[in-house]
Amino acid sequence: MRFSLSRNDRRIRDLVVALDRDDVSMAETWRAVGEAAWKLGLRRPGYHVVRELARAERARREARGQTRRAAAEAVFSITSPYVVRIPQAFERLEGARSKERLVLEQHKRPSARDP
Repeated sequence: MRFSLSRNDRRIRDLVVALDRDDVSMAETWRAVGEAAWKLGLRRPGYHVVRELARAERARREARGQTRRAAAEAVFSITSPYVVRIPQAFERLEGARSKERLVLEQHKRPSARDP
């Protein structure tokens, strides 16, 4: 069996994003991505490639979730009778946004010009 070695292949990334779930193991994700790639006429990606892409995708999803939760908390704190909660909520929102930017920058998808 031959494996695709390019982690920069957009199609493999898209398969990982579509098929990866937080409640399944990396091995299960790898098998699902490999089967889908094979059906599309692509080489199966290596386990290490899928694991790296799935970790990045899970980190992105977690960062986005934290930002959404912090934004919802900030919105609901505005209607709260406790004025003290508003600055704290906005601090958590800014912290979550900073973390999301950091995660997105660390796992930035390569541009079309990158090899």
